[in-house]
Amino acid sequence: MSHSPSASVWSPSPQTPPKPYPQFILFGDSITQMSTAGLLCPLSERYNRRMDVLNRGMSGYTSRMGLDVLRHWFPSRPPSDNLTPQVKLMTLFFGANDATLPGCPQHVPLHAYTGYLRDIVNHPGIASHDTKIILVTPPPVDEWQLGDQERTASNTRAYAAACRQLGRDLGLPTLDLWTMFMTKAGWREDDDDRQKKPLIGSKAAPRNQVLADLLSDGLHFTPAAYQIVFDALLELIQTHLPDYVPDKLPFVYPDWKDQLGVVSALP
Repeated sequence: MSHSPSASVWSPSPQTPPKPYPQFILFGDSITQMSTAGLLCPLSERYNRRMDVLNRGMSGYTSRMGLDVLRHWFPSRPPSDNLTPQVKLMTLFFGANDATLPGCPQHVPLHAYTGYLRDIVNHPGIASHDTKIILVTPPPVDEWQLGDQERTASNTRAYAAACRQLGRDLGLPTLDLWTMFMTKAGWREDDDDRQKKPLIGSKAAPRNQVLADLLSDGLHFTPAAYQIVFDALLELIQTHLPDYVPDKLPFVYPDWKDQLGVVSALP
Protein backbone atom coordinates (compact mmCIF):
# COMPACT_ATOMS: atom_id res chain seq x y z
CA MET A 1 0.00 0.00 0.00
CA SER A 2 1.41 3.40 -0.96
CA HIS A 3 1.72 6.31 1.40
CA SER A 4 -0.35 9.44 0.93
CA PRO A 5 1.67 12.63 0.32
CA SER A 6 2.46 14.64 3.44
CA ALA A 7 0.06 12.73 5.69
CA SER A 8 0.77 13.58 9.31
CA VAL A 9 0.53 11.28 12.29
CA TRP A 10 -2.66 11.77 14.25
CA SER A 11 -2.66 11.12 18.01
CA PRO A 12 -6.19 10.54 19.31
CA SER A 13 -7.02 11.43 22.90
CA PRO A 14 -10.08 12.70 24.77
CA GLN A 15 -8.81 16.23 24.12
CA THR A 16 -8.18 15.73 20.40
CA PRO A 17 -10.63 17.84 18.35
CA PRO A 18 -12.72 16.15 15.67
CA LYS A 19 -11.14 15.91 12.26
CA PRO A 20 -13.96 15.82 9.68
CA TYR A 21 -13.28 14.95 6.08
CA PRO A 22 -13.38 17.86 3.63
CA GLN A 23 -16.11 17.62 1.02
CA PHE A 24 -16.51 17.66 -2.75
CA ILE A 25 -20.19 18.35 -3.50
CA LEU A 26 -22.01 17.69 -6.77
CA PHE A 27 -24.87 20.22 -6.87
CA GLY A 28 -27.45 20.22 -9.63
CA ASP A 29 -30.63 18.73 -11.04
CA SER A 30 -31.64 15.20 -12.06
CA ILE A 31 -28.56 14.72 -14.23
CA THR A 32 -26.53 15.07 -11.04
CA GLN A 33 -29.01 13.10 -8.92
CA MET A 34 -28.76 10.17 -11.35
CA SER A 35 -24.95 10.26 -11.50
CA THR A 36 -24.25 7.88 -8.60
CA ALA A 37 -22.85 5.03 -10.70
CA GLY A 38 -21.35 7.15 -13.46
CA LEU A 39 -19.79 10.02 -11.54
CA LEU A 40 -20.21 9.92 -7.75
CA CYS A 41 -18.72 6.44 -7.26
CA PRO A 42 -15.71 6.95 -9.57
CA LEU A 43 -14.96 10.31 -7.94
CA SER A 44 -15.35 8.78 -4.47
CA GLU A 45 -12.85 6.10 -5.41
CA ARG A 46 -10.34 8.67 -6.65
CA TYR A 47 -10.76 10.92 -3.59
CA ASN A 48 -11.04 8.07 -1.08
CA ARG A 49 -9.55 9.03 2.33
CA ARG A 50 -8.98 12.55 1.06
CA MET A 51 -12.44 14.05 0.56
CA ASP A 52 -16.02 12.88 0.88
CA VAL A 53 -17.85 13.22 -2.44
CA LEU A 54 -21.54 14.02 -1.86
CA ASN A 55 -24.49 14.08 -4.25
CA ARG A 56 -26.81 17.07 -3.92
CA GLY A 57 -28.64 16.53 -7.18
CA MET A 58 -32.37 17.31 -7.07
CA SER A 59 -34.58 16.12 -9.89
CA GLY A 60 -36.53 18.84 -11.67
CA TYR A 61 -34.72 21.70 -9.97
CA THR A 62 -33.77 24.94 -11.66
CA SER A 63 -31.10 27.46 -10.70
CA ARG A 64 -33.73 29.43 -8.81
CA MET A 65 -34.75 26.39 -6.77
CA GLY A 66 -31.10 25.54 -6.19
CA LEU A 67 -30.44 28.97 -4.73
CA ASP A 68 -33.50 28.67 -2.50
CA VAL A 69 -32.47 25.33 -0.96
CA LEU A 70 -28.75 26.07 -0.72
CA ARG A 71 -29.11 27.77 2.67
CA HIS A 72 -30.87 24.69 4.07
CA TRP A 73 -28.15 22.13 3.36
CA PHE A 74 -24.89 24.03 2.87
CA PRO A 75 -22.99 24.17 6.20
CA SER A 76 -23.98 27.32 8.06
CA ARG A 77 -20.84 27.33 10.19
CA PRO A 78 -17.36 28.10 8.88
CA PRO A 79 -14.99 25.12 8.86
CA SER A 80 -12.73 26.78 11.44
CA ASP A 81 -14.93 25.50 14.28
CA ASN A 82 -13.38 21.98 13.94
CA LEU A 83 -16.88 20.51 13.79
CA THR A 84 -17.92 21.53 10.28
CA PRO A 85 -16.30 19.84 7.29
CA GLN A 86 -14.89 22.26 4.76
CA VAL A 87 -16.60 22.18 1.39
CA LYS A 88 -13.51 22.46 -0.78
CA LEU A 89 -14.97 21.78 -4.22
CA MET A 90 -18.47 22.06 -5.69
CA THR A 91 -19.80 21.51 -9.18
CA LEU A 92 -22.68 23.83 -10.08
CA PHE A 93 -24.73 22.14 -12.78
CA PHE A 94 -28.09 23.74 -13.55
CA GLY A 95 -29.72 24.85 -16.77
CA ALA A 96 -31.34 21.79 -18.31
CA ASN A 97 -34.67 22.68 -16.66
CA ASP A 98 -34.20 26.45 -16.75
CA ALA A 99 -34.01 26.11 -20.55
CA THR A 100 -37.53 24.78 -20.93
CA LEU A 101 -39.56 27.07 -23.16
CA PRO A 102 -41.51 30.10 -21.87
CA GLY A 103 -44.86 29.00 -20.49
CA CYS A 104 -43.45 25.76 -19.07
CA PRO A 105 -43.53 25.55 -15.26
CA GLN A 106 -39.75 25.15 -14.90
CA HIS A 107 -38.78 27.93 -17.31
CA VAL A 108 -36.33 30.51 -15.96
CA PRO A 109 -35.56 33.48 -18.23
CA LEU A 110 -32.01 33.55 -19.51
CA HIS A 111 -30.92 36.69 -17.63
CA ALA A 112 -32.44 35.33 -14.41
CA TYR A 113 -30.68 31.99 -14.89
CA THR A 114 -27.24 33.57 -14.90
CA GLY A 115 -28.27 35.82 -12.02
CA TYR A 116 -29.22 32.86 -9.85
CA LEU A 117 -25.98 31.06 -10.68
CA ARG A 118 -24.07 34.21 -9.76
CA ASP A 119 -25.95 34.41 -6.44
CA ILE A 120 -25.05 30.80 -5.64
CA VAL A 121 -21.39 31.44 -6.41
CA ASN A 122 -21.43 34.55 -4.18
CA HIS A 123 -23.36 32.91 -1.32
CA PRO A 124 -21.84 33.86 2.08
CA GLY A 125 -21.54 30.23 3.14
CA ILE A 126 -19.53 29.36 0.07
CA ALA A 127 -17.29 32.35 0.70
CA SER A 128 -16.70 31.30 4.32
CA HIS A 129 -15.59 27.85 3.16
CA ASP A 130 -13.45 29.23 0.33
CA THR A 131 -15.20 26.70 -1.88
CA LYS A 132 -13.84 26.33 -5.39
CA ILE A 133 -16.78 26.33 -7.80
CA ILE A 134 -16.77 24.47 -11.10
CA LEU A 135 -19.53 25.63 -13.44
CA VAL A 136 -21.06 23.00 -15.71
CA THR A 137 -23.03 24.00 -18.78
CA PRO A 138 -26.32 22.31 -19.61
CA PRO A 139 -25.79 19.59 -22.21
CA PRO A 140 -27.46 19.58 -25.62
CA VAL A 141 -30.84 17.95 -26.04
CA ASP A 142 -32.00 15.56 -28.72
CA GLU A 143 -35.42 16.62 -29.94
CA TRP A 144 -35.82 13.32 -31.78
CA GLN A 145 -35.90 11.44 -28.47
CA LEU A 146 -37.81 13.94 -26.35
CA GLY A 147 -41.43 13.04 -25.81
CA ASP A 148 -42.51 16.59 -25.03
CA GLN A 149 -42.28 19.97 -26.70
CA GLU A 150 -40.82 21.78 -23.69
CA ARG A 151 -37.19 21.85 -24.84
CA THR A 152 -35.45 22.73 -28.08
CA ALA A 153 -31.87 22.30 -29.19
CA SER A 154 -31.46 25.98 -30.01
CA ASN A 155 -32.87 27.26 -26.72
CA THR A 156 -30.65 24.95 -24.67
CA ARG A 157 -27.69 26.14 -26.70
CA ALA A 158 -28.37 29.72 -25.56
CA TYR A 159 -28.33 28.68 -21.89
CA ALA A 160 -25.07 26.80 -22.35
CA ALA A 161 -23.52 29.88 -23.98
CA ALA A 162 -24.73 32.06 -21.10
CA CYS A 163 -23.18 29.67 -18.57
CA ARG A 164 -19.88 29.75 -20.44
CA GLN A 165 -19.93 33.54 -20.48
CA LEU A 166 -20.66 33.68 -16.76
CA GLY A 167 -17.66 31.44 -16.15
CA ARG A 168 -15.49 33.87 -18.10
CA ASP A 169 -16.96 36.88 -16.28
CA LEU A 170 -16.36 35.35 -12.85
CA GLY A 171 -13.06 33.68 -13.69
CA LEU A 172 -14.43 30.23 -12.85
CA PRO A 173 -13.36 26.95 -14.44
CA THR A 174 -16.23 25.78 -16.61
CA LEU A 175 -16.96 22.28 -17.85
CA ASP A 176 -18.53 22.91 -21.26
CA LEU A 177 -20.56 19.75 -21.73
CA TRP A 178 -22.65 21.28 -24.51
CA THR A 179 -19.62 21.77 -26.75
CA MET A 180 -18.05 18.43 -25.76
CA PHE A 181 -21.14 16.39 -26.63
CA MET A 182 -21.92 18.36 -29.78
CA THR A 183 -18.36 18.10 -31.05
CA LYS A 184 -18.48 14.32 -30.61
CA ALA A 185 -21.74 14.36 -32.59
CA GLY A 186 -20.01 16.14 -35.49
CA TRP A 187 -20.91 19.78 -34.82
CA ARG A 188 -18.39 22.48 -35.65
CA GLU A 189 -18.46 26.06 -34.44
CA ASP A 190 -18.68 27.49 -37.95
CA ASP A 191 -21.47 25.18 -39.14
CA ASP A 192 -24.30 27.64 -38.56
CA ASP A 193 -22.67 30.71 -40.08
CA ARG A 194 -20.79 29.27 -43.04
CA GLN A 195 -22.79 26.27 -44.10
CA LYS A 196 -26.23 27.12 -42.71
CA LYS A 197 -26.55 23.62 -41.33
CA PRO A 198 -29.46 22.94 -38.98
CA LEU A 199 -28.35 22.39 -35.40
CA ILE A 200 -27.59 18.79 -34.48
CA GLY A 201 -30.24 17.61 -32.05
CA SER A 202 -33.02 19.64 -33.65
CA LYS A 203 -35.69 18.00 -35.77
CA ALA A 204 -34.54 20.21 -38.63
CA ALA A 205 -31.39 18.08 -38.72
CA PRO A 206 -31.21 14.33 -39.35
CA ARG A 207 -31.17 12.03 -36.36
CA ASN A 208 -27.70 11.83 -34.89
CA GLN A 209 -26.75 8.44 -33.49
CA VAL A 210 -23.74 9.74 -31.58
CA LEU A 211 -25.90 12.21 -29.66
CA ALA A 212 -28.54 9.54 -29.11
CA ASP A 213 -25.87 7.27 -27.62
CA LEU A 214 -25.05 9.97 -25.04
CA LEU A 215 -28.61 10.92 -24.08
CA SER A 216 -30.85 8.09 -22.92
CA ASP A 217 -34.10 9.97 -23.44
CA GLY A 218 -32.97 13.13 -25.21
CA LEU A 219 -31.98 14.82 -21.95
CA HIS A 220 -30.50 12.47 -19.34
CA PHE A 221 -27.12 10.77 -19.62
CA THR A 222 -26.10 7.27 -20.61
CA PRO A 223 -23.09 5.59 -18.95
CA ALA A 224 -20.97 6.71 -21.92
CA ALA A 225 -21.90 10.33 -21.27
CA TYR A 226 -21.05 10.11 -17.57
CA GLN A 227 -17.66 8.66 -18.52
CA ILE A 228 -17.01 11.76 -20.63
CA VAL A 229 -18.00 13.98 -17.70
CA PHE A 230 -15.77 12.08 -15.27
CA ASP A 231 -12.73 12.20 -17.53
CA ALA A 232 -13.25 15.86 -18.45
CA LEU A 233 -13.82 16.88 -14.83
CA LEU A 234 -10.55 15.33 -13.68
CA GLU A 235 -8.75 16.97 -16.60
CA LEU A 236 -10.27 20.35 -15.69
CA ILE A 237 -9.17 19.95 -12.07
CA GLN A 238 -5.68 19.01 -13.23
CA THR A 239 -5.49 22.15 -15.38
CA HIS A 240 -7.31 24.78 -13.34
CA LEU A 241 -7.28 23.48 -9.76
CA PRO A 242 -4.04 21.46 -9.55
CA ASP A 243 -3.93 21.60 -5.74
CA TYR A 244 -7.09 19.46 -5.74
CA VAL A 245 -5.84 16.64 -7.95
CA PRO A 246 -6.57 13.50 -5.88
CA ASP A 247 -3.00 12.20 -5.72
CA LYS A 248 -1.75 15.57 -4.48
CA LEU A 249 -4.09 15.65 -1.49
CA PRO A 250 -3.03 14.07 1.80
CA PHE A 251 -5.05 11.43 3.58
CA VAL A 252 -7.22 12.92 6.30
CA TYR A 253 -5.94 10.18 8.61
CA PRO A 254 -2.40 8.88 8.04
CA ASP A 255 -1.21 5.70 6.42
CA TRP A 256 -1.39 2.68 8.70
CA LYS A 257 2.40 2.31 8.73
CA ASP A 258 2.81 5.86 10.01
CA GLN A 259 0.08 5.36 12.58
CA LEU A 260 1.27 1.99 13.88
CA GLY A 261 3.54 3.35 16.59
CA VAL A 262 0.93 5.83 17.83
CA VAL A 263 -1.74 3.15 18.19
CA SER A 264 0.70 0.80 19.96
CA ALA A 265 1.38 3.48 22.57
CA LEU A 266 -2.29 3.98 23.44
CA PRO A 267 -3.40 2.72 26.87
